[in-house]
Parts: sequence; C-alpha cells; structure tokens
Amino acid sequence: MRRRVVVTGIGAVCPLGNDAATTWQNLLAGKSGVDYIRDFPVDKLRSDIAASVKGFDVGQYLSPKEASIYGRVTHLSLAAAVEALREAGIAPVQRAPAAADDEAVESAGAAPAAGGLDRTRVGCLMSSGMGSVEIFEEQVARSAARGPRAVSPFFIPGVMPNGAAALISMRYGLMGPSYNLASACATGTHSIATSALMIEAGEADVMVAGGAEAATRLNTVAGFGNAKALARAVDGDPTRASRPFDRRRQGFVMGEGAGALVLEEEQHALARGARPLAYVAGFGMTTDAEHLTRPHSGGLGLALALERALARAGAAPEAIGYINPHATSTPQGDAAEVLALRRVFGDRLARIPISATKSMMGHLLGGAGAVETIAVVCSLRDQLLHPSINVDELDPGCSLDVVRERRGVDVRYAVKCSAGFGGHNCALVLERA
Repeated sequence: MRRRVVVTGIGAVCPLGNDAATTWQNLLAGKSGVDYIRDFPVDKLRSDIAASVKGFDVGQYLSPKEASIYGRVTHLSLAAAVEALREAGIAPVQRAPAAADDEAVESAGAAPAAGGLDRTRVGCLMSSGMGSVEIFEEQVARSAARGPRAVSPFFIPGVMPNGAAALISMRYGLMGPSYNLASACATGTHSIATSALMIEAGEADVMVAGGAEAATRLNTVAGFGNAKALARAVDGDPTRASRPFDRRRQGFVMGEGAGALVLEEEQHALARGARPLAYVAGFGMTTDAEHLTRPHSGGLGLALALERALARAGAAPEAIGYINPHATSTPQGDAAEVLALRRVFGDRLARIPISATKSMMGHLLGGAGAVETIAVVCSLRDQLLHPSINVDELDPGCSLDVVRERRGVDVRYAVKCSAGFGGHNCALVLERA
C-alpha cells in the first residue's frame, strides 16, 4: 500500500502578504499586489510594472552578516519555510557553540525532537528557477570595475540556487534529501511533486517543499519584455494588467515571492500530533519536447501530466471540483492550457470552477506553483474559492467557469497545474483532509 502524503504546514511571503494567512485573506478579497516598478529606471523597458514583496524584514530571520551573504530569493525562502515548519510543529535545532561544530552536527542529525522526529529522515526541496540574480549581477559588475580580486569570497555560496535548501537544512538539522530543482515556472510544483514521490518511496518521512524567486531586475525585465512576454498597465492602472483568460490579455506580470509546504507521511504526522491540512493525492510530470519557450500548441504535454496525476490519485476527472490553473495571462499560454484541460475534462470543463491566482500577484516564476498550491490547500481547508480579477470579457475560446467573486463550495479533489519554459509540465491533485 502506497504511503499517503499530507500537508502539515504552509508558509508564504509574496506580493499579497508576508505570511500565508494574510496572503489567503487578500486573495479572497480580490486584492492586487501589482504596481509600478520604482527600484530601477524603466524608461527604456517595454514594461514598467511588477508585483513585489512589501515591508519584508530579513532581520527577523538572519543577522546582518548572514543576510549580506545570501540573496533576496534565499531570504524569502527561509521566511516561508520558517512559517511552514512552525505550523507543522518542527522547531530549529539548538546548536552547540562554534568550537564544538562536530558535536553540533552529530546531535542535530540523530537526536529525536518532540514527538519523536528523526531529522535524518526530514529533507528539503526549497527551489528557485534562477537563483540569486542580484548577487550575480553585482559581483560581475564589481569584477569589471575593479578586477577579479574584488569579487567576494562569498560569491559562489551566495549565488548558488541550492543555497536556500542548504540554509533551511542547517537551521533545522534536516539530514534527509536536500537540493534545488529548477524547471523554470514549474519549479515550485515540481518540488512538491518530487518531495511527495520521495515520501511515497520511503526516502523521507517529512519534506519541506516549495519554490521562490526574486528576479525582478532591470535585465530580467528587459529580457522578458524584449521577448514580448510582459504586460503593461491597462488604461494607466497596473492592477488591471494581469488578466488570465480575458480577451484583452497581453502578457504576464513579473512577480517575486516564496511558498513552502511541509509534506509528511500520514501516519508519521498523526503519531506526533500534527494536523493534516490536505492530502497530496497525486501528481504527474511530463515534457512537451516541442519548443523552448512556447507551450505545446495542442496542450498535449500538460494534458498527459493531468491524466497521470488523476490516475495516481485514483480520482476520475468527474471527481475534480476545482482547478487552479497555470494561467499566466499570455495569449498563447492560456489558450494552450484550455486545450489541455479540455482534453482531460471534456465538456464538463465549463462547469468546474477555476480561479487564477496570478491575476492578483503576477507570476512568481519559480515560486508560482508553490504559492498557488498553498492557495489550493486553503481552498480545501476552508471550502472557499478566491476570485480571478480583471476578467472583464472572457476570451471566446475559453469556455470556463471563472470564479469572479469568492465562492463557498463543497470540494473533495482539486487540481493545480504548472508549465515552464523548456516545455516542463507538472500537475497535482490535492484532496480535502
């Protein structure tokens, strides 16, 4: 019998709030986190808007010296993970003084914590698609201006994408599988699916899983903008720019943020008194194998991922009561996703409620799937669906039941799907606890 995977903790830092509860309430209220960019000159860019994290204090999590070593994506990742681990009832390890490092490592790994937690069987896939972009930019500029000897000795550990997983593992003494997984915009969802797979396979009992990105920089906005992938303010209003499935959609909005979930084998969670929030019932992972940036024109890869997720969950398409789509607000992406969903759900698709989280917080890239999965967990927990904003006129090719106002429901199974540059697809089936 396959080991069942439950969610026992969630944490988020994103444009709608610096914790999961605030984020969820703002989603239900239909608030937007999109605004004009004020951190760098935008006069030569094709887009001047983004969705940024506001009022975040890294000093709550790291000393000034530590914060200077790690990039913003690692700061946000750590904060989200701390919140999720706290809700799951997992505390940081109490390390010995620096002079006794060997003893500290030994005790952190083997000593059970409250509830008999064996930290050698707890891992971390807290991932980023792009890593610490600002550190890379700063150190390259320093080398160009002052020569290679000016490059910081902390450049490599600070910029490496696995820095967040390493930092979280060190702080909590997590000695199970720990690394970074990168699949562009599917990174967060892939991290959750892969973590669930490791728990099912018996490689770990608990996994911290999620994704993050903090890549809203002049050159990244220029790159996406020059690829004609970004939206601009609509009628002078940046909050109206992200409009998945709307006839006037024009592109996605760059966002930043982090989402972390604590996944756990069901009996392990119950034995230590942790409260399940939802089940990760199934997952599917596929590749389009067709184009580097454009989705499969018929949505075939994503449809296969959805079918595999449903099969693994043992749930028929008719059992799905809610879909949280990838829904970037790009003309091609949204159209291909609707085709994928129609392949799987047929005519019934028009009667399944759908709401696009990106309509309010933009596209968090590597963090998108994680934060959006948290929204699905909250939907199943509270039996409430958040709205999609800015759907003024539904695209005629998108025959969908788009949720326009918060809606009470009775849903057992929900789907979350993601797609990334490179043709990478991942779908999750989550079940009410």
